[in-house]
Amino acid sequence: MKSLKFIFTVFFFLIISFCYSQNDTIENKKKDILDVLYKLFDKNDSISRNSDKKVAFSLLPVPIDSDKNAGLVVSFLTTFYLGDRETTKMSQVTFSPYFSFTKQYVFPIQSYIYTKNNNWNFIGDYRYMIYPQPTYGLGGHNTDEKMSTLDYQQWRFYQFATRKIIGNFRLGLGFLLDNYQNISEESYIDEETDYFKYMDGNFDDENSFGVAIQGLYDSRENNVNPEQGLYVEADYRMNTSGVNDEKWKSIYFDARKYYSFHKTKHRVLASRVFYWSTFGGKPHYLDLPSIGWDRDGKTGRGFTRNRFRSNALIYFETEYRTDITKNGFFGAVFFTNISSVSKLDTYNFSKWNPAVGTGIRIKWNKQNNSNLVLDFGVSKNDWSLRLGLAENF
Repeated sequence: MKSLKFIFTVFFFLIISFCYSQNDTIENKKKDILDVLYKLFDKNDSISRNSDKKVAFSLLPVPIDSDKNAGLVVSFLTTFYLGDRETTKMSQVTFSPYFSFTKQYVFPIQSYIYTKNNNWNFIGDYRYMIYPQPTYGLGGHNTDEKMSTLDYQQWRFYQFATRKIIGNFRLGLGFLLDNYQNISEESYIDEETDYFKYMDGNFDDENSFGVAIQGLYDSRENNVNPEQGLYVEADYRMNTSGVNDEKWKSIYFDARKYYSFHKTKHRVLASRVFYWSTFGGKPHYLDLPSIGWDRDGKTGRGFTRNRFRSNALIYFETEYRTDITKNGFFGAVFFTNISSVSKLDTYNFSKWNPAVGTGIRIKWNKQNNSNLVLDFGVSKNDWSLRLGLAENF
């Protein structure tokens, strides 16, 4: 019992250190994990938080079975304002290193930043990965059984910068670099794998560099847990290298809409349409569109990440979010999605893959409205369990 109390005490002080507030209005009736921990440890339930601060932190260290790979996720989320919150939208930076018992090591940093008066928006995706992953084939050749395990190391540096044009619409450029190293494959089939055939047996290191034009529309007030607004991103990427030094291009389109059904309670219907395709050349196998490999890694709940891959992917998802308790501490979501990858080297979508699921929400920090997110999704012959501190979209 002493050791258990010690663990809870350490966890309690971690939460205190990392959950202090930004300058959002605090509703006394709303409860988050910090309120509960104060009450659990017989502290004064009336919490004094500095409303002048513009920064909020959330930390989540927890063992979890993520996409069937048992390991440890440490999710760190910080939100802040770079200007007056009446005229400047909230920014966020996340760092969620993941370590699995299948020797996956992922160190991702992602940022979504607004400067003062929303004049500039910066979207960043930086990561280092040691990532053995199962592969199931390409396009129509996709199977229910693992075809191979593809092992590689990856460095990524993606940076977008857009300038406000009018209202919530902005336009800018992006620079995208992926470096793949030490690529190897362990095959589980007798014939050649799709990776081997697509890459002509090439396992060399690869640098994939591209420049993108980005159009962005974002009317959301909170990008961690949106309750209203519209988000539309369209990227046109021109890549300088591919298989056999072929140049190639891609389109990345992401649209999200949020409807709130109640003025004070959390009753939100969220919908998403996502399209990603490559054309005009031959990208590296690891640059091809794949489920779960959108920039945020949030598509495909109900499927193993990398379950479907081809030169084009289309994805639809709808989710209903609701509070369970009046104080907003517990909530739930119900979601469904359907996706398809094209037959390789075409843009024909003939096989559709549906999934459904549900999740629980625990209010982690009421200042930035972040939740502990735990989602379980199921599909034909597959499933996934995902954890985080921000909504999937």
